[in-house]
Amino acid sequence: MMKWVLVFLYIPRRPASMLVVTGAASNLQRSIHAANPLSRLVLHFLNLQEESAATTYTLKESLPKIMGFAAEIFSSVVVAELVNRCMSFLFAKCENKQATATVQEDLQLLRRLLMRGDTIVEEAERRHVANRDMLRQLSALRDAAYRGYYVLDTVRCRALPRGGGGGGSHSNEEEEEVNRRRAFALSRFNPAKRVCYPSGEADDATSSVELRKMVCSLEAMIDGMDGFVVLLMSCPPLYREPYSAHLFMDRCMFGRNMERERIVEFLLQTEPPPGAGNLGVLPIVGPAHIGKSTLVEHVCHDVKVCSHFSLIMVFSGNELKDETAASFRDKCVIKHQNDQASKGRVLIVVELLEDVDEEAWKRLYSSERSMSQGSKMIITSRSDKIVRFGTTQALRLKCLPIEAYWYLFRTAAFGSDDPGQHPKMVSLALEMAILMQGSFMFAYMGAALLNTNFNTQSWSRILTRVRQYFQKNASLIGEYPDDIKVKDYPRYTWNVIKEKPDKYFMLHDIYQRDSGQEVPDISFLDLQAGRAQPPPGKYEILFMRSPIPPYFNYICACEIRDM
Repeated sequence: MMKWVLVFLYIPRRPASMLVVTGAASNLQRSIHAANPLSRLVLHFLNLQEESAATTYTLKESLPKIMGFAAEIFSSVVVAELVNRCMSFLFAKCENKQATATVQEDLQLLRRLLMRGDTIVEEAERRHVANRDMLRQLSALRDAAYRGYYVLDTVRCRALPRGGGGGGSHSNEEEEEVNRRRAFALSRFNPAKRVCYPSGEADDATSSVELRKMVCSLEAMIDGMDGFVVLLMSCPPLYREPYSAHLFMDRCMFGRNMERERIVEFLLQTEPPPGAGNLGVLPIVGPAHIGKSTLVEHVCHDVKVCSHFSLIMVFSGNELKDETAASFRDKCVIKHQNDQASKGRVLIVVELLEDVDEEAWKRLYSSERSMSQGSKMIITSRSDKIVRFGTTQALRLKCLPIEAYWYLFRTAAFGSDDPGQHPKMVSLALEMAILMQGSFMFAYMGAALLNTNFNTQSWSRILTRVRQYFQKNASLIGEYPDDIKVKDYPRYTWNVIKEKPDKYFMLHDIYQRDSGQEVPDISFLDLQAGRAQPPPGKYEILFMRSPIPPYFNYICACEIRDM
């Protein structure tokens, strides 16, 4: 072969008017397979050489034969390429059908696994589980179920046809807008940044891999729960009425089980930490409206905590600067009193908005540290500076993981309806949950807005307003929707509902009031639904009523402005 190539490369060096083909190549001809177009071209020249080894052809005589054979080779290459592409297309279609069938099977299997997991979790929540290992195992199963629901709904949403659906041109335009914007969402950590989500075939491949991993992980976990179920049957029942998931979550704290157990463990310690005297202090810090007061309230209602302390008092205020020991006690609200509890242990809860004055804290702490051994103090604030007052490691409340937050939001939005029957609405709600970045207040208010009109068009309009809120306030909002970088600076909120809105809300502040305090007559939902007319100038509205203890009412100071 090398010999023939050398001869062939030597041809251009001969005179242009003559083409000489020389060389004994009969043995080489037998070794070349004619199936390859290039081999066939070489064989053609070899045949010419065999016809007359010493014959000299002029370029004019040889060129038509060469061009004709080149055209034959070119047509063969084109046909081969077309056949190759057709076969590749058919194989790809078969593979896609097989992959689609596999994804659908995994979705059905994941759904069945989630139903089994929910059954175990619901049964455990009806019983008093005291074993710590069982509690950790239950927490792991609960977290896995949250991830499973998130993967299930995410894969379903990615499988939705882009821009499809009936319902007229207006509906199609809204769906196209949703699909166009679906690829972008504000970061959970910084709303000024955007996260780009993959799309297309790579996205589908990623979804199938995530789905398979989730199925394998959850299946292995549930298969290993046999011993847990056996031990669970020996735990005493709590003797309370069972609720469906959406009703149960409306009446209890969600997603803070581990934090609650840690606080209870701290409170039940009878021996104070070294150097803490008789009064142990646990700082709890976190952003606004993330559930610090709600978490402490649920802990104070715990049966073990109530039986451990003789007195539970709560102080709420902006600061302690001007407080004395006497005035502090006078302003405390008694949450629980148990005269039968032994040793006179006291629990003091101090709820503050910001930092504590150093001198005021020293004065308060020195007056209270002489209490009975085993007495405890919990101090909550948005400021990290209170961590220095703790006698134990501070508890920092953060946003829920997106998987757990999505489970909360989907349950609040759909209630007893099966989300699987409303895939387009699930897609809208999922994007809204990502935008809300873990805010409990936004979750309950967003679900309330969605429940006013249970249809795709209404949900699409609400999602558009949520986007506007975060986009227009990106420079003011911190890492969490309820944080404001500039204090007392107004925030843009949603448009007033109209076909062509010409007004919008400006939100100046959100603050809470106790359930027994007076609240405004106008609610945010009434304004959004057009059932109430806002008064001129600045005014207060009832933004939300908390459905769980301590049943705070959240009030907004706002005004209506022209667009």
